Amino acid sequence: MCWTFNVQGARMKLHNVIDCHVHCDYSDDCSAKAYLEVERAIELGLQGITFTDHYDIDYPNPKYKFEFDVAERRTFMQELQHRYKDKLTVFHGIEIGIAPHVVQQSLEVIKNGYFDCVICSTHAVDGFSLCSQSEFFEGKTQVQAYRRYLEEIYYDISNFPDYDIVGHIGYVRRYGPYGNRSMPYSRYSDILDMILKKVIEDGKGIEINTSGFAYKLGTPIPEIDIITRYRSLGGEIITMGSDAHKVERIADCFESAALILKQAGFQYIAHFKNRKPVFESL
Repeated sequence: MCWTFNVQGARMKLHNVIDCHVHCDYSDDCSAKAYLEVERAIELGLQGITFTDHYDIDYPNPKYKFEFDVAERRTFMQELQHRYKDKLTVFHGIEIGIAPHVVQQSLEVIKNGYFDCVICSTHAVDGFSLCSQSEFFEGKTQVQAYRRYLEEIYYDISNFPDYDIVGHIGYVRRYGPYGNRSMPYSRYSDILDMILKKVIEDGKGIEINTSGFAYKLGTPIPEIDIITRYRSLGGEIITMGSDAHKVERIADCFESAALILKQAGFQYIAHFKNRKPVFESL
């Protein structure tokens, strides 16, 4: 991977890299225009960008409706792909929010979507949105809340097989009302090992999600020791995603993410095309 800094050294151009987790205004919590995000990716020198807009059936916060017309969006993505085909590759992805009662409906969405990449994410637990409703955290210690969240991830990936990447393991860290928002592997090793081993056994992957830096967590999501554990267990498929909801956050902190992956023992990063992993050297 080639890192080229500009004169000020403040920004970098990233070659051979794809931002595998990006939102545009098809996500109800995002107003960014896709074409502006693509142009930002071109400016940074990215090889490609994967749009993974939210699709969370029965999301438990009425402020948001995380559903869209899948066929219409696919047509729009094809138009983007054609418009920018000589500059970078646009991939058609989705971030599907799973909860126990929407598994079958979500499987139908994926079945008919013709996606390049499917991120399986847990955004709500026990009927509560983690990002907007404090009820989930009420009456729980940090360990109890984080463990319940991880148990839900394990359930989701065990019952929703049609995915490629588990999204941001540690998402709960962004919003919990705790002074120290860390989720160290050592404290949750049993349930994290269940998740990571299941991912590996099923031939799936995880992501290094750099939004943790934007949310001032001091680490990516998941944390570095979890990424290292994934690699030590034999995990090979890992994508790099900014989880951008704003143009300026495309490929945010990717240089830090690449260093973390190298230190964890990864030699390759992945992206998905037609639901198959494609590997590029770090």
